[in-house]
Amino acid sequence: MPPPVPPGQRERIKEEVLTAIAGPLRVRSAGQAKYRVGPHLVHVRFCSPQIARPSHYKFNINPNTLSADFELWICGAATRYYLIPMSVIAAMYGHPAAYVDSRYPKIRVVSINTDDHVAQYASPGVRVDLTPYLLATLGGS
Repeated sequence: MPPPVPPGQRERIKEEVLTAIAGPLRVRSAGQAKYRVGPHLVHVRFCSPQIARPSHYKFNINPNTLSADFELWICGAATRYYLIPMSVIAAMYGHPAAYVDSRYPKIRVVSINTDDHVAQYASPGVRVDLTPYLLATLGGS
């Protein structure tokens, strides 16, 4: 079972993944959890593996997320990420049965299973296939 990823290592992994998705495009910081990758605005999230279920990750979608062009979910390592177009994220967020955070009604909760490459985001068992977004890039590499 993998241990939690230390904060310093998380930042290195984020940088590594941003470089991978950018290819020849320039990467620049663009505010809270956001990066400009060429002409695209990418919202970046990192989640450490759960000790009891190392292939399961929890992310949330919030209004800041929705202001980007892409959502980048990094699942514990630079070799396990999903670069998802905002149209897919917005559909998850806007689903009438989306999982709403119990403390913050503007946040939606998403569970990812990296073994099956699916995200479950609404009841009952509404899922989306993340395979097309696995290790995707923006820079043509």
